Amino acid sequence: MVNLKKLLSPNNEKLTISNGPKNHSVHEEEQEQGKGSEGEWEHVGPRNKTSITGQADYVQTPITSIFGGHIRSVVYQQSSEESATLQPFFTLQLDIQSDKIHTVQDALESLVARESVQGYTTKTKQQVEISQRGTLEKLPHVLVLHLKRFVYEKTGGCQKLIKNIEYPVDLEISKKLLSPGVKNKNFKCHRTYRLFAVVYHPGNSAKGGHYTTDVFQIGLDGWLCIDDQTVKLINQYQVVRPTAERTA
Repeated sequence: MVNLKKLLSPNNEKLTISNGPKNHSVHEEEQEQGKGSEGEWEHVGPRNKTSITGQADYVQTPITSIFGGHIRSVVYQQSSEESATLQPFFTLQLDIQSDKIHTVQDALESLVARESVQGYTTKTKQQVEISQRGTLEKLPHVLVLHLKRFVYEKTGGCQKLIKNIEYPVDLEISKKLLSPGVKNKNFKCHRTYRLFAVVYHPGNSAKGGHYTTDVFQIGLDGWLCIDDQTVKLINQYQVVRPTAERTA
């Protein structure tokens, strides 16, 4: 699709990633100031705290319009300006290994938690302490969440993580997961999603592959379970309460 768009419009403009509202107060919200090379600027936040922000460009397509979001990844280093990068995503990869993670909401909060980065060295070969944190800069129209069930262990190789992760029919993205300058973050309707599809991997092994899916069918006003050529009606309770043999 990208190649076809380039043929139709060789000078196709790359997607510009928004960095918050255009009209705002310096002390209440964030502002942008041009600095450095193209795709990089100085970011001034509350209390005049600055960071250098870069962005990854990509061509806008119908796919990015539907499924594309942006994550702001910020690196913190003592006595230095914060360094931030805006990166596109099409799925949010959710780590569910921790014993503290029991729900999709838990996994989302873990995704944006601040964490230390070990063994980081500067250009002068000095080892320094840094940390990083990601926040959601732009939410897509359709949000795809990927529960990372396949983990690698040195002794056993690739293993499947069998644990129940709860997910609601209506998922509200908490304001604390969003970047400070996100537009409409105070409006619940702009950060609430309705579940309409779940993909499952049956069985306990990571070595075999078979996938089924449940899809909400608007015309039937109900859920369908699709397993190869077999399609049957199921109720919503079966969708949000998967078993160990049928993990999302």
